[in-house]
Amino acid sequence: MQRHNDCERLAQQIQTCLIGEIHPEPDVRHFIDSTFAHPSRRELESILKDPDNCEQDTLLELIFFPGQDIQVLLENLIEEIRFQQHDEEVILGMVMEKKPVATLCYPRGNPPIRFTIPEHAARQFISRLNIHKQINSSLLQAICQRLPLDHQVPAKVMIRNARFVCQDSKTAFLEAFVRNMPFIPDNFWEHLEFVLQFLETRQDDTPLKEALAYRKRQYQKNILKAEQFERQRGNRNVETMILQGVRIPHFDSQGDMQKIALIDTVSLALYGKIL
Repeated sequence: MQRHNDCERLAQQIQTCLIGEIHPEPDVRHFIDSTFAHPSRRELESILKDPDNCEQDTLLELIFFPGQDIQVLLENLIEEIRFQQHDEEVILGMVMEKKPVATLCYPRGNPPIRFTIPEHAARQFISRLNIHKQINSSLLQAICQRLPLDHQVPAKVMIRNARFVCQDSKTAFLEAFVRNMPFIPDNFWEHLEFVLQFLETRQDDTPLKEALAYRKRQYQKNILKAEQFERQRGNRNVETMILQGVRIPHFDSQGDMQKIALIDTVSLALYGKIL
């Protein structure tokens, strides 16, 4: 009975999020306009209310992708209950039982579009909340001890959304980062995002310190290759080289230098030295 009540609590909060007015973020508006060629209100309504329309899934995915603001609202309850994966279907059933109706406020200047939320859209929304993913207790403790109160929940949401298996080595690395990285708001979030992406891409058993140093060397090699290419190019323009059959490699030296700076800051915080 308690588990049922817990699922119902989250289902009610999710339903509140789903049936509230939906004001797409600028990047979502841009994607809708570019994907559907600046659709009119009538065209959007037709897509949303026609289950046989092949474009409906794409549009629903854009509209019902849970942003960080929604996840922040739900995080404390998700952390408290510690849901299991099978709870997702129970919660979905509770949400759909109410036959939720969404209100899309777009395009601007037009009356809102009201439409019944399809089950598959609600299922995808719930799945992306990662409610069954448990954050390690020692990592939670580090977040609570080291981060200001109003920044703790956003950090938990970022970690819950991370796409990597929580192995002991990765959890320990992340905890060490939280405990040792000085908290300067903009600086901290940029470094946390980098660390999470780094952990997502590590698929082998290489020690993370070595992997971090190797990643830095790869960025340094990319910068050297870019410099070599520029010297070889001389005064020739890229268009001429393409016409001559020269393969033009892609370089992002500025981005690579920024990543090297991130690695240096992280390694200094974790290991007391630059790798």
